Amino acid sequence: MKQLLVILLMSTLVLSGCATLNKNECLTADWYQIGYEDGARGFPDTRIGSHREACAKHGISPDFRLYQDGHEEGVIRFCTPQNGFSKGKNGYQYGGICPPGLEGRFLDGYDAGRQIYAVTSAIRSAESEQRQNEAKMDALEKDIIAKKQVMFSADTSVEDRYRLDAELSKMQQDLGGLEQRNKQLIVDLAQAQAQLRVLEEKYAFF
Repeated sequence: MKQLLVILLMSTLVLSGCATLNKNECLTADWYQIGYEDGARGFPDTRIGSHREACAKHGISPDFRLYQDGHEEGVIRFCTPQNGFSKGKNGYQYGGICPPGLEGRFLDGYDAGRQIYAVTSAIRSAESEQRQNEAKMDALEKDIIAKKQVMFSADTSVEDRYRLDAELSKMQQDLGGLEQRNKQLIVDLAQAQAQLRVLEEKYAFF
């Protein structure tokens, strides 16, 4: 599974068509430092393949040994519980880069962060839906007022009044549905915000 995630990550990099290094970076490359930075950012060591492709255009080949040494050091910096928590909290998708000796503690932080990420995402989604519903409600209320004015106008025929009455009935139902949904969203948001406070207190040590 971890190998599959790494392959998917590399496929994304290749398909993006973006060179990882430019000509000047290839010419002045400190392959230990590049490896360290890649590891510290959570990239697998297979990323050197992208660097090799970028620098081959300029007749330069990476120093794999230096890159690997730097990458191993960078991974140590990346695979901490605190960084796992930060990454999980920000929605980072872990690709299995951490070695067995470090992965357990990294995942402790990562899983805690993912819990907070899930709740904050639910809060943002509910708030977004609430705003959209309020905009729809406002538009419906204005349309209802306008249609009532037309329906009760002396120039409106009986046939049109029946039609407008049916349309108003449907609009009132829609408005009622939006109002009911917003009431539920208020409850959901309160519960999610309470859950977020509990989680933030629970994992405050990260």
